[in-house]
Amino acid sequence: MLALGVLLMAVVPPAIAQETTLAQDSARAQIGAVLRAFYLNFGNRNWDALASYVLSPKLLERRGAPGEHQMVARDRTRGRTPPPAPAAPGTCPSSASPMIDEAAIRLDGDWAEVSVARCSGPSAGVDEFGMLYFEERWRFIYTDLFQGPSAPKAAQR
Repeated sequence: MLALGVLLMAVVPPAIAQETTLAQDSARAQIGAVLRAFYLNFGNRNWDALASYVLSPKLLERRGAPGEHQMVARDRTRGRTPPPAPAAPGTCPSSASPMIDEAAIRLDGDWAEVSVARCSGPSAGVDEFGMLYFEERWRFIYTDLFQGPSAPKAAQR
């Protein structure tokens, strides 16, 4: 019986670690899909579709069990500490698109900090997002989108 217990202890931790890895891989794939939809809708100026990915403060208040205010307070006070930012592209191609597959994603349970390198015109930069897994999908808590330099006034006419 003792040998069986020792055997189970040796087998269970690797299985738990594997499940955690699979869960993180699944979360990263889901976040990638949300980012693709975000950039597609952003590029098409489909504001209604974009709004469906944003977690409103009222929904955030519903998070957790009744009377469980610690979770809401934690989410509201999380710092914006992005993961190590991916390097902005050295040059921007003529058909610039965000580099979603190279996004830096830091997971902490149901919270994710995401950085995506992107071009805005000829300028390269990084978009940053805070996301929360809520009601079976990843939603944005905040977005900080890179904006390239403004066009000269003469060119805006």
